[in-house]
Formats: sequence, C-alpha cells, structure tokens
Amino acid sequence: MKNKIALVMGGGAGTGRATVLAFAREGATVVIADVNEKGGRDTLALLESAGGSGLFVLADMGKTEDVVAVIEQTRDTYGALHMVSNNAALGAPNKPVTELTEEEWDRCMGVTLRGVWLCMKYQLPLIEASGGGAIVNVASVSALRGDTFQSAYSAAKGGVLSLSKTVAVEYARRGVRVNTVCPGGINSGGMKFYLKKMPEMHDKVLNTHAMGRLAEPEEIADAVVYLCSERASFITGHDLVVDGGLMVRSNVIDL
Repeated sequence: MKNKIALVMGGGAGTGRATVLAFAREGATVVIADVNEKGGRDTLALLESAGGSGLFVLADMGKTEDVVAVIEQTRDTYGALHMVSNNAALGAPNKPVTELTEEEWDRCMGVTLRGVWLCMKYQLPLIEASGGGAIVNVASVSALRGDTFQSAYSAAKGGVLSLSKTVAVEYARRGVRVNTVCPGGINSGGMKFYLKKMPEMHDKVLNTHAMGRLAEPEEIADAVVYLCSERASFITGHDLVVDGGLMVRSNVIDL
C-alpha cells in the first residue's frame, strides 16, 4: 500500500483507530476523520509516533459540508484517494420498536445509513479519478440477524449491506470495489462501557461467541485492510463476517 492514500471515517477511537494504524503499517498515508477532535488528534499522534504520515480532519459523517470538506482536504493535500473505511456509526437507545421516538430513529439513520451513503457519494469520484481502489463499510452482525431492542441500528446496518452491494455493482467495471465487514462484539470503548454498566451481562456477552471472547479492534481492522488490498482484487459486493462464531453459536447446547 505504499504511495496509496487511505481514509478512515470515524478514526478517532476503537476499530477506526486500529484501522488507521493497520493501513499505516502497510505503508499507506492515512487521512483520519472524526467528530471527536481529541480522539482524532490522539490517533494522528499514534500514527506519527509509529513512523506513519497523515492528517486529521474534524468531521461529522452525517453532515454534507463536513464530508465534502474531508474529500476536498484529501484531494488538495495528496491529490488522490485509493482506500476507504467508513467506520462511524450512531446507535439508538435499547428500546422496543414501539417505544423508540422518531428523533431517536432519525438520528441513528442519519449517521449510520445516510452517513455511509453521503460518504460514498463524495468519495467515489475521487477514488475513480485516482485510478481506482476500494471501499469497506463497517456494518454489523446485527444487519444479518437483527438484535432485540435494536431495531433502528439493525435496520440501518442492514441498509448499509444493501447499499454497499448496489454500489459494488455500479462501480465493478469502473475500478472501485465495495465490500462490508460485519463484526460481532468488539473489545472497544463502547462495549467496555456497556459491560461496566451491566456487569451481570459480561459472561453472557462473551458466551454468545463460539470462541468465548470478543474481537480485538485490530482483528476487525485487519479484515478491513485485507479487503482494501490487492489480495482481495476479485472480491466485491461481499459481506465478510468477523464474529468469533457468533452467528453459528448454538443457543440451545451449552458448550
């Protein structure tokens, strides 16, 4: 990935940060975009301390002007864009579908689904003009099976899968591959906060995964970077499940 430009939307923490560092290890220059300025700048500092290069752009993935600013700054600074991980998302409160407010539904959709569409809308022309490349949209196993009290998030991530497949078809002969990664539980800030708040769920959450543990952010990042690499040159429109066996774990037989 030397001489290639990568962009990570939502690179300020967790899987996004791990993806930034994974791209850099492969030799890419990395643009970091995040709504959290401190998190984004901390990621940039880690990138640079590891010998990598890149820049940080403060941006909300759900705002057109912010997404356009990221693309413009990337083009003005580096003149190209080859690889993207659209990683940012916004969940909704754990509630039955009938108790979600319209505002809660719309906020989740606005970032988690509309935001991915918005990012690709402005990323694709620059990637194509740069000679082609790849986009990986980070979805979730929730998109494949649904999750209790997570109707908005599951629906939004399900939309990401269909949207990604559609764009994969549209750009398959234009030099841009589009895939998704569908993680299970990740040992990152959000999950740690959830388990700290509800410690009685710790063992249950781990046990839903056949491997009996959560993914480390680096394990998801490696999947993203693989799909962006030439090693995945014949893969497009694919949903790569990285879930430690969550989807195949039997809830009937306790192993």
